[in-house]
Parts: sequence; C-alpha cells; structure tokens
Amino acid sequence: MTAAAETHRPGSTLPLTILVAALTFNMALCFLNTNVMPVNDTMVMGCEVVLVATTLYLGLGRNAAPYLLLAVFLSYAAMLMAMRPLIDPKAVRDFLIPIAFYVLGKTYNDPRLADRAALICGTIVVVFGLFEFLALDLYVTYFNIIKYYVARGTVAPSDVSSQTGALFASGLRPDSRTLLPFLGPHRASSVFLEPISTGNFGAILYIWTLNRKGMAHRWLTMATGLTAIVLSDSRFGANVCIVATVAYFAAPWTPRFVWLSAPFVVLIGLATYGFTSAEVNWQNNLAGRLLWTARLLTSLSPEAVWGLSPEKPFLSDSGYAYSLNQIGLLGVIGFWSLFIFAPENSPRAWRFKVCVAAYICLLMLVSDSVYSIKTAALLWFMTGTSDANADPAPAAAPEQTAAPAYSAAATG
Repeated sequence: MTAAAETHRPGSTLPLTILVAALTFNMALCFLNTNVMPVNDTMVMGCEVVLVATTLYLGLGRNAAPYLLLAVFLSYAAMLMAMRPLIDPKAVRDFLIPIAFYVLGKTYNDPRLADRAALICGTIVVVFGLFEFLALDLYVTYFNIIKYYVARGTVAPSDVSSQTGALFASGLRPDSRTLLPFLGPHRASSVFLEPISTGNFGAILYIWTLNRKGMAHRWLTMATGLTAIVLSDSRFGANVCIVATVAYFAAPWTPRFVWLSAPFVVLIGLATYGFTSAEVNWQNNLAGRLLWTARLLTSLSPEAVWGLSPEKPFLSDSGYAYSLNQIGLLGVIGFWSLFIFAPENSPRAWRFKVCVAAYICLLMLVSDSVYSIKTAALLWFMTGTSDANADPAPAAAPEQTAAPAYSAAATG
C-alpha cells in the first residue's frame, strides 16, 4: 500500500478503546446493576455522552467541513425543538452518533485499525455469546438482563415475562429456530444484552470482510460475524449477508441515484400498503413485519412526518417511522443525501457504501436500532475509514522499457 493510502494519525489505542467501550458499556452497567449497585437511565446517557464527546474531540481536526456539518445539524435540531413544545435530546443523540464516528474513521484513515477493531469486537461478542449459550445459569447470575432494562426504564415491570426468565423478551424464539434448529430456542444476547443487535453486528462484520480482501485474519473475522448470526438465530442478519453480497457485485453498475432514492421508494411503498391494505392481524414473519411497519408509518400525523409532533409514540419496530418522527422528512433527506454523496477515494469504498446502504434500508423496515451506539459506532467508523482511504496506485511501468502488446501483468 502506498504512503498516500496509509496516511493516518498516530496512536490507535484511543479510537480502539472507544469502539470497544461503545460495544460493551451496557454489559458493564448490567453487571453493576446485578451485582454492585442500581443503575438508571441517566447513567446510560452519561456514558453515551462521554463516548460521543471523546469521539468528536479525537475526530475533529482543522478541516472546516465537519464543523460546518455539526453547525447545520445542531441548528436544524434546535429549530425543530423550538417549533414543538417538547425538548427531546434523544433526537440529537441519534444523529450525532453517525456523524461523530464517521468523522473519527475519516480522520484516522487507517483500514488496518478498522480491521483490528472488527476482529477484537467480533471475538468479544463470540466469547460472551458462547459463555451465555453454554452456561446460561452462570451468565444470568452475573448479568440479569431484564432487571437491567427495567432499571433503566426501557421495560416496564408489568411487561416482564416469566417465560424468558432473566433474558430480554426476544432471548427465546417462541417458534422453531431458523438457523441450526438443534441448538434450541435460546438466542444469544452476548454483550448487547439482546439478540437482535447481536445478529445485526454479525452482518456488519460480514459486510466489512466482504469488502476487505487483503485484510489480515479476514476469514477469522468473517467467522466471528457469522457465528454471532447463528448464535442469535438472526434471520435478518442471514438475509442481510445475502443481499449485501448481491449489492457488492452490483455496485459498479448501480448509479448513485438508485441508492439516493432507495429508502424513499420504500417509504412510498410502505405508505401505499398501509393505506390500502385491509389486513389487521400480523404474524412474526416477513409479511407481518412489513404490515406492522406500514401501520406504524401511516399512523403518523402530518406534524410527525415533518418532525414537529410533541408526541413520542412507540415506533421502535419501524426505523422509517421513527426517523420521520425524530427529525422530519427534510432531515431524513438531508442525512441520507450526505451519506450517499460523501466522496469516496476508491471504487472499493463505493462497494462498501452500497452494502451499508442496503443494510440500513433493510434494517429500518423492522427496527430503529440503526441508531444504537452498540452497533452504529463500529459501522460508521468503518464507513468513514473506507471513504477516506484510497486503493493502492498501480506500479508505474519503467519508462525506458516499451510495454508489450499483451502481458499477464496487464490483465491480472
């Protein structure tokens, strides 16, 4: 790799520490809540504030563009909060996470650092996932997951089910397991404390390794991602791997406009389906999830579509509806356009961006977890690193030697 392609800041310990902390701090708080002292939502938000603030401190340099982006975003968020009677800092937090970690990745500009982060984080996820899977009683002794979610206010005490015990509600598959059914109904939560994020994280590792042919320990890193998908029985993660592979090969022939319009085509389709469908009952399958997210989307008021509604209904099962309610249609268009049109320095970076775009478009059909720092931190760090890094320049042929009409090197 050329010197230009390897230009990056010295000292990779701090960003690597931040990425691991973003992955594991919820588990650390769960351990505290189970064994040491009660925690609350303020402590969770405090940890996230420290992580994001430190990330911005490390990522922001002398380039004026990130400062301008932050100023525009914060001004837009302040305008929305001024126009509705409810101040909601969570909307700022949700969209500050991708900005901060993207800028960090672009500043350090070292794909080998992202490679190490992927392998270390993947190993942590698999080790704790196997610990949970093989010694569940011991695992919940130290990490009472549902007790932690009740303490932080995410789950009401009345919603706790005795069937799942100390696990999160989705920790057991009510019907038969899809991936390796002989493993039983248990779905590993690992360091994420719930299996959905475990599967999403596995898909992220797969996408990165798919696009990093020359990385060290590529197959081991990919194996950790696929293992996370299997342990969590993530049908979504498995499907993302298939779609991302197709997107990877189609990327060179896919115009940028296709990916710019993709989520809005999905929005129009969901809205049309929601307004015209006569179905009222839904099941936990693909058709049922599409119906449910369409219902959530069409339940939004006109004010909510523009991000001006003071109401905060439950929209976590639809990333599209949640995004509109948080920052409005104009904000969604602006953020997605910035992502798609952010310049890349190599064709490989465009392939990776297309795979990430496919992942986000699919994930927002079923969840708002695209904004969760547990998985978003590494994803956006990878995206910033990928956009900033250039592919190695081909070696120039010696000027004194005439090039042959055909050579294996020229075609290889």
